[in-house]
Amino acid sequence: MAAVCVFCSGKPDAPDSFFELARETGRGLAREGHSLIYGGGGLGMMGELAKAAHAAGVPVTGVMPEGLVALERASQEVDELIVSPDLAARKSIMIDKADAFLALPGGLGTLDELFEVWTTGPQLRLHSKPLVLLDADGFYAGLVDWLGSRPLISPALLAAVTVAPSLDEAWAALR
Repeated sequence: MAAVCVFCSGKPDAPDSFFELARETGRGLAREGHSLIYGGGGLGMMGELAKAAHAAGVPVTGVMPEGLVALERASQEVDELIVSPDLAARKSIMIDKADAFLALPGGLGTLDELFEVWTTGPQLRLHSKPLVLLDADGFYAGLVDWLGSRPLISPALLAAVTVAPSLDEAWAALR
């Protein structure tokens, strides 16, 4: 069983298709035999992910900074809630506990977590854990294209991340 850290939006105003994607991801973790590590929130895609994973019997670990426990409504759908002192500690804990990373659509917080894993892994070589971007509905296509056109970002760094257009392809990349 791999511990998969999933990054996604905690905002309640995501498109319905993204909420369904979060639920599918939670159920998929069970089918794939993985546990879940995530940001600990009970709202938005994060909340739907945790509910679906927990209902499917997936061990769920939430990691949430003290200052966000009330704001993001810490999920009750967790087996373990780790309260960190701040966002930096949250990211460190998630990176340490995870065997792999999956980024679903999300906002700046998701991008912050994504870039932290990308930087500490392929660039700094502090870990060699797989990182998959789920490019649902082309969500990350513009970002990936833009990064590919930057002269200071090597093709090797881009190649270190798997961009999956579907959840099935994301699971295949994480196997």
